[in-house]
Amino acid sequence: MLEKYYEKVKGIVHKCRKDYYLHLWEKEDWDQEGLICLYELLEAHPELVVEEEKKLYVYFKTKFRNRILDSVRKQESQKRRLDRMAYEEVGEISHRLPEGGLWLDDYYALHELLNTYRRKLPQDKQEAYERLWADERFKGRKALLRELKEVIQ
Repeated sequence: MLEKYYEKVKGIVHKCRKDYYLHLWEKEDWDQEGLICLYELLEAHPELVVEEEKKLYVYFKTKFRNRILDSVRKQESQKRRLDRMAYEEVGEISHRLPEGGLWLDDYYALHELLNTYRRKLPQDKQEAYERLWADERFKGRKALLRELKEVIQ
């Protein structure tokens, strides 16, 4: 019986599959999620089967889209990015990689490294360091850049 009703709402599932991207989800995963969602909906509202079929479409579309949007939000939240599986080939996912910039954990590590470096500098070099970050030109700039490059690597 569930499969009969799923055939009626399957188009909603496949439209969402085209509209939203979920990491490592294949067609079967979308169908399974749709079946689970439909089952939960019919358990909570059995009158949808007996009464109007149009309400079934509306209720299912709302419930399923909200469920998918929750999954997308979870997937895209900054703190969960570290949970992603790393076994994919870069060539296959290169279109999804961000252009430039650092991941949040890399940014914090670099920031801490630079703060530690600045605190260890003598006063005259701290001034030069501040001028470097202000993008000013000064004598000893290249030497300071070389020193920073060694610290970062």
